[in-house]
Amino acid sequence: MKDSLVSTENEGDLKKFEGRDVIWVQTPEHTGGQYSSVCIVIYKPGARAYPAHSHPYGEETVYIISGAGKVKIGEKIFDLKPGSLALFPQGVPHMVWNNGNQPLKLCCFYAPSANAIEYEWHEEFDFPEFAQ
Repeated sequence: MKDSLVSTENEGDLKKFEGRDVIWVQTPEHTGGQYSSVCIVIYKPGARAYPAHSHPYGEETVYIISGAGKVKIGEKIFDLKPGSLALFPQGVPHMVWNNGNQPLKLCCFYAPSANAIEYEWHEEFDFPEFAQ
């Protein structure tokens, strides 16, 4: 078992992407756990998670900490606000968009296995506002 059974956002592994930062705060490498991984994602105003993706080996649950935006899951679009939870079922394309003017901060939980964080990309999947 690893020593990092409790971790904080400040201790996580930061990965920078266009328009958003991802902070991995709990992974099997950190904790020795086998069934879940957790990250914090902060979207800048106007940013979206393009290209969309799905998870072929598990599902993702997202909890909105602060800010507001939209999420597209399959063909359905939902509003996001603090306290919202969104489920991204296994294999279903999804993406988040911060359509507000404040940072959108969320916590992502992946399960049931360590490889649930693996992505399959869907470049043709987008919000109608960005359709070509």
